[in-house]
Amino acid sequence: MGDWGETVWLVVVTLIVVVFLALLSSLYALVVTGVPVLRTPAEFLEEITAEVGGEKVATIVDAGCGDARALLAFCAAEGVTGRGYELNGPIWLYGFSRLLLSGRSGHIRLYWRDFFRCELEDVDVVYCHLMPAVMARIGAKCAEEMRVGTRLVSYLWEVPGWAPARVLKLGRRKDPLFVYEIPPGCQENDHPDCRPKT
Repeated sequence: MGDWGETVWLVVVTLIVVVFLALLSSLYALVVTGVPVLRTPAEFLEEITAEVGGEKVATIVDAGCGDARALLAFCAAEGVTGRGYELNGPIWLYGFSRLLLSGRSGHIRLYWRDFFRCELEDVDVVYCHLMPAVMARIGAKCAEEMRVGTRLVSYLWEVPGWAPARVLKLGRRKDPLFVYEIPPGCQENDHPDCRPKT
C-alpha cells in the first residue's frame, strides 16, 4: 500500500473514531440527564422571548441550550448576556459554531457542561425545554440559588408542586409556557422549594 492508500486508511479510521466519540457523547448525555435533544419551535421564539426578556433582565441561562437558537433569540436585546449549558458534545459543538458565526460571542457563552453544575446567583431568568423527569431538580436548584424576583420559564413541562405566576398557551396546539417567580408560589404548603430562604 502506497502513501495514498495509507492516507485514505488513516482518514477512514479517524472518521470512524470521531463518529464513535460523537455517538458516545450523545449517549452519555442522554443517560446522565434523561433528556433527548429538544428544540424550542421556531414559531414560538418571539412569544417566548417576550416572556423571558424584560427591562430588568440582564442575564439569561438556557438549561440544555442545544443548538443555541433560542438563547441567541433571548439575548438579542441590548445589554442582555446569556449562558447556555449543553452536555451533548456534538450538539454543543453545533451551537458553539452557530454562536461564533452570529458574531455575538462577546455576550453569550456556551458551556459543554451539565446545567446542575453551574451557579445561578447572578441569573435573572432560567429558561428550559427539557422533560418532566428533571423538572423537580430544576425547580429545587432555581429555588435554592436564584434571587427573589427572578424567574424560571419552562416550555411544555411544569415544576411539580409549584404554582406558576402565569401560563401562556402557544400556537394551535396550545402548548403551555410556564412562568414561575422565585420564590415560587406553591400548590403544596410543605413543599421544600416553597419554604422561605433564611
